[in-house]
Amino acid sequence: MTTQRGQSAWFDAQTTAALLAIDPHGLGGVCVKSQFGPIRDAWFAFLQTQIAPGIHFQKIPLQIQDEQLLGGLDLEATLQYGKPAYSTGLLAKSHSGFIVLPMAERISPHTIAHILQVVDRGEVRHPQKTAELSPCAFGMIAFDEGIAPDESMHPRLAEHMAFEVRLDQLSLDDYKDSLEITPAVIVESRQRLPDIECDTRFIESLLQSAAAFGVDSIRAGLFAVRAAKALAALRNQDAVTEDEVVDAARLVLTHRATRMPSSREEQELDESADDAESPNEEQSKSEQDPQEQDDPNQKDDTDTDTSEPKENMEQPSRDDLEELLIEAIKAGIPANALAQLNTELGRANSKQGSKGQFGQLQKNANSGRPAESWRGLPKGGKRLDLLKTIRAAVPWQTMRQAESKVTLSSPIKQRSRIQIRADDLHVKRYQQRQGVVTIFLVDASGSSATQRLAEAKGAVEQLLADCYIRRDEVAMIALRGRTAEVVLPPTRSLVRAKRNLAALPGGGGTPLATGFAAVNEMALTIRRKGMTPLIVVMTDGIANVTLEGVGGRERAHQDALQTARQLRTAGHAILFIDTASAPQALAEALAREMAAQYLPLPYINSGKAISQRAAHLARQ
Repeated sequence: MTTQRGQSAWFDAQTTAALLAIDPHGLGGVCVKSQFGPIRDAWFAFLQTQIAPGIHFQKIPLQIQDEQLLGGLDLEATLQYGKPAYSTGLLAKSHSGFIVLPMAERISPHTIAHILQVVDRGEVRHPQKTAELSPCAFGMIAFDEGIAPDESMHPRLAEHMAFEVRLDQLSLDDYKDSLEITPAVIVESRQRLPDIECDTRFIESLLQSAAAFGVDSIRAGLFAVRAAKALAALRNQDAVTEDEVVDAARLVLTHRATRMPSSREEQELDESADDAESPNEEQSKSEQDPQEQDDPNQKDDTDTDTSEPKENMEQPSRDDLEELLIEAIKAGIPANALAQLNTELGRANSKQGSKGQFGQLQKNANSGRPAESWRGLPKGGKRLDLLKTIRAAVPWQTMRQAESKVTLSSPIKQRSRIQIRADDLHVKRYQQRQGVVTIFLVDASGSSATQRLAEAKGAVEQLLADCYIRRDEVAMIALRGRTAEVVLPPTRSLVRAKRNLAALPGGGGTPLATGFAAVNEMALTIRRKGMTPLIVVMTDGIANVTLEGVGGRERAHQDALQTARQLRTAGHAILFIDTASAPQALAEALAREMAAQYLPLPYINSGKAISQRAAHLARQ
């Protein structure tokens, strides 16, 4: 069943496609958040065949080499003809058209850097004549197919695109009707676009509205102005009007909003609007004839001449326009869009490119994902990268062939197409993520009350479930009595870990120093095995057993501080969870000494927040 909101969203998506067809490079592009489906195919067909049939669309593969993207040595042609041959890159072939980026959330930052460098410069180096630059201006269509919250397109790439379209929220009935836009209309709009004028008060209003919603990128304001001009060209107008400004702000700024304007800002806008109206009223009064002011009987005659006040009423002030833009942007923001915005932005900015993977990257010569090859000899189990070796040797062939004719007399060597020397050899490299072992140090002493221990066990169970999903190993050390007992060595068995956790008794002393020393020793052993340790400490921070196993709070606390510094020196990733009924200064001091992230359990309310923080530590 067609809904008014869905139909409006579909018309906005089609309008976005039309604006991109009018000004591809000026508007940067569009991020289409949608999975494969008929709605996405219908939108792309509308752009590709209905309104832009003559525009070239170049698909950029996910795993693309720099030579294919920017142009460079054509290895196949070089081997065939025996001399260097060069090919034009895909970006240069996309000049005055579009590049299509499927699975944009998985594009490597290296490829994104090359694309955005060409977008900013508007030109690309010639593959053969590196000193020459060729014009290269195109628009971008990025299909973001991420499902999980941490799967999203790189923010740098999104910043270079004016629009964002969400098609997953539309039904099959929403896209049945389409806007009546033909290729002829797009061609006429392109010709009209350079002559479109935009008043400075419109530009100032767009920039002020962007600032009110926390949009700190100047590029967003420029996109909004260009979108307003493209809308005016599409609507067969000579200048931008208030309608185009409102629509451009809604299409460009809505998805970029990071906060709602505060009531104080709205009050300042109202006050500035009142201040802007008062001088006009005084000016209008001063322009009246003095005789007309003294003679009230002539009031009816003067009321008939209202041409000048009518003109002022038809053109709203800049403050009124800003208020109108703010309301339009607010109307386009879903009710729950800003609720999770801070979390999503923090996740996107903290570790872009991790894509949900955990553990540190480890270089390997034999297994893992391919990494960039290095110059070297294929010995010690290293593999020769033949293609990289040939690419390194080809540019020197003219010089080497000339040297061979002078110094070599062997006809076999003279007939060789490619001469490869030791300096040309490259060996393959691989990289793989190290496995993560999460070590739980659980305080089961008497200082932790029974109910607090139960809450700690619940948080640990949440962490165990997430570790199982990530295929991490888990280990557990319990603090109870005078020793630290390893109740669970590193294992992937979730059932065993839960069983040992449930059977963990409470009571006795708190040997924190002994526990810190034990967890440090286990973490170092795990690191020597080529894995990444992650330590989760759950205690109230109150130590009463020293390293020698005797009582004494003061000495026990000093020993705990000393062993905490050893953990910081080792450089482990540590999450310190204060399990006391109220945040303890001793626990916070211990967390600070071991350079751990400190979280008081009473203010977390669930193990989910702990799990997210632990996952963030595992990515680092």
